Amino acid sequence: MKHTLVLLVISCVALSGSVFAALGDTEEQVADLFGKPVDQGFPDAKGVTTNRYQKGNYVILVQFLRRLSLAESYTRVDKQEFSNDEISALLDGNGNGREWEKDPDKIAWERSDHKARAWMVTVSGRPTLLFQAQ
Repeated sequence: MKHTLVLLVISCVALSGSVFAALGDTEEQVADLFGKPVDQGFPDAKGVTTNRYQKGNYVILVQFLRRLSLAESYTRVDKQEFSNDEISALLDGNGNGREWEKDPDKIAWERSDHKARAWMVTVSGRPTLLFQAQ
């Protein structure tokens, strides 16, 4: 079952070009991919709005500034670790056509244009992959 899900994710990325939102996407583009937010946030003092989405086995938080995505986090509903294929698909989705360079000392990456970074952390017992524009 897990293997089938990973193949489905990779196939969708290959066929549709993007299953996951990408940094710089508009709120409308993110909504087209994930649907209406489960939890619609309100702008904070800096104007950043955080929306929570659920799509398939993922809970996704997206932060928007001036209606553009500047940070995203992906976690699995079942609290399981991400497979290497899932990580690759998420990195590709946020690559904007660029490669990611792996940090040899930790579970982190920097996009080849140095305008985004990604890293893995555990938040409330859930492995989480975070992306942030720089």
